Amino acid sequence: MLHSLRLWLWLCLPLVPCCLAALQPAESYQPREVDRAAVHVLRHYVNPSYNSMGIMKMARLERPHLELNLALGYLLQQLGEQMAVQLLHAKPIEEPRDHILFLVDTPHSFRELRFSFAKSLFDREFNFLIVLSWRAETEKSLLSALYSIFKTCLSFHVLNAVVLVQPAWLAADVVHLYGFHLYAPGCNVSFTPMLLDRYERGKLLRQEPLFGRQLGTFFGCPLNISWYLLPPYVMFVGDQHDPKQRMETWRLTGVDGELIKMLAKIFHFRLHLLPPCEKKSVALPLNSSTEDCLHQLAAHNSSVIIGAMSGSHVLRENFSTTSAYHQSALVFVVRVDQHMGAVNQLVQPFCATVWLALSVSCLALLLLQWLWRRRSVRFDVVASGLRVHTTLLGNPLDAAALPRAGIVRCYLGAWLLLALVQRAAYQGKLYDAFRLPYYPPVPERIGELLEQRYQFLTHDYVDYFPTQRSLLRKTNLAQRFEELQAAEDGARLTTSALLGNLAHYNYENWQSSRLTHVKEHIYLYQLVMCLHRHSILKFAFDRKLKQLQSAGIVGHINRHFERRLFHAPYVSHEASALRLEMFCGLNFICYIMLLTALSVFLLELLSLRVVWLRRYFD
Repeated sequence: MLHSLRLWLWLCLPLVPCCLAALQPAESYQPREVDRAAVHVLRHYVNPSYNSMGIMKMARLERPHLELNLALGYLLQQLGEQMAVQLLHAKPIEEPRDHILFLVDTPHSFRELRFSFAKSLFDREFNFLIVLSWRAETEKSLLSALYSIFKTCLSFHVLNAVVLVQPAWLAADVVHLYGFHLYAPGCNVSFTPMLLDRYERGKLLRQEPLFGRQLGTFFGCPLNISWYLLPPYVMFVGDQHDPKQRMETWRLTGVDGELIKMLAKIFHFRLHLLPPCEKKSVALPLNSSTEDCLHQLAAHNSSVIIGAMSGSHVLRENFSTTSAYHQSALVFVVRVDQHMGAVNQLVQPFCATVWLALSVSCLALLLLQWLWRRRSVRFDVVASGLRVHTTLLGNPLDAAALPRAGIVRCYLGAWLLLALVQRAAYQGKLYDAFRLPYYPPVPERIGELLEQRYQFLTHDYVDYFPTQRSLLRKTNLAQRFEELQAAEDGARLTTSALLGNLAHYNYENWQSSRLTHVKEHIYLYQLVMCLHRHSILKFAFDRKLKQLQSAGIVGHINRHFERRLFHAPYVSHEASALRLEMFCGLNFICYIMLLTALSVFLLELLSLRVVWLRRYFD
């Protein structure tokens, strides 16, 4: 057996050189200069701030695909464990990284990019680093390739895109880094490629930040604005349906109006106000009404929506929103009934139990008088009742009506003392009742609205109030407020509004408004501006809005337009403190009168010695 094995080895030995000659020697990958530039950018501009990134390879042919695999292996080997890597494919990405590295063989391959970000509640700002293996032969072909690549980036609403490419007419160790900026003077070019930096001899020449470039200026280009007329957040001075007046942006005011004008001044763009929108039912499809702001934004007829938009809108997945710059509360608005009449106001100081005790005391006093004078031939009930009422009010009795017996005098003294205490308490409470406005109690919790069978005025059915108690009205908020005002006394009607809406209405109609709100809020309302999905305006607007908030400018605008005026229905009377400042006018008049009297008195004393002064007084 062993002899046979040795024989086979001797026979196969001549074939070994032939087999070895057929095999190609394994060569190690020789990195290109663009690969070294990519490693330099990742180490110095990405890794210091981020510890993870996504990588996608894009090649149309098999051989370039293998070369990209070798380039990817080189990048991973050089980075080591410094960064975590997420390999991406052409499908919706659930959790993309902030930085995405693209290894591309030709510009045409990147132009066929077909992946998409998964829909999420929050938008993120992405940064594209595109390593292009293709070498441009001429400047014209390079510029055409950059336009093609940046156009694809702009379709994904990515502003921070950096392309690494080796021009063929330069030295072999030179790599150019290109980016782009939006808009140009004249508004005829959507974006312009620009040279960011130059990689040569293992380093970047300028060493300026590559990512985080912010949207600077629109060069006066127009931006279409859709808006809901909703005071005090969006108001318009003049005819809102007149196109000529809408061109005059100073007429746009309110919280949202002032902020969008401030952003227009910062980013240097012109406001092109579209006709005001009409609210539509959220149950209808997005494209059911062309007059709705959301439809205008979805059809790319506008770029921004203002008008107390909510970050938790039902259709929020179809749009992007700015960061919240103001918050309010959605509340139920109710009407307080009229003030109490004159008689009720006089009765108000004492409760029913006190009045009953006073009545029983007066009757008991009449009964004691009858028992004492029952021996008399005649007892005048009317005269005795009048004396009881007179003493209760603090008036004296005539001498003939005073009793002569000692025990009766003791009873009369006790009655007069009791009447004095009750009279002083009544006068204090009556002064309190006249000093504080009194309203009948209104519901303080949402559950009380349901228990008292309130009807809800609304333009659409909502999920926080029963449908069977909702009364649909094709009117705006101000008209529903007027309907509440004009309702009959005792009508159980309510509607919902933001606290700012109610405060502005009360400020404009303080003398006639009787509207207040239920203390329990429905939910907190975050005010935002709506933009296109993954809009590049979001990140620029967010930065400026946060800066304006930090500087206190947004708060100043809110306080200017939101004046907190609400009718407070007092359920119980609690006397507030009377400050001395409240009597400063009265004290001033008293001091003037005292000084005048003192001056006259001194002049009279002086007239005893001065003849002409005494003659003047005479």
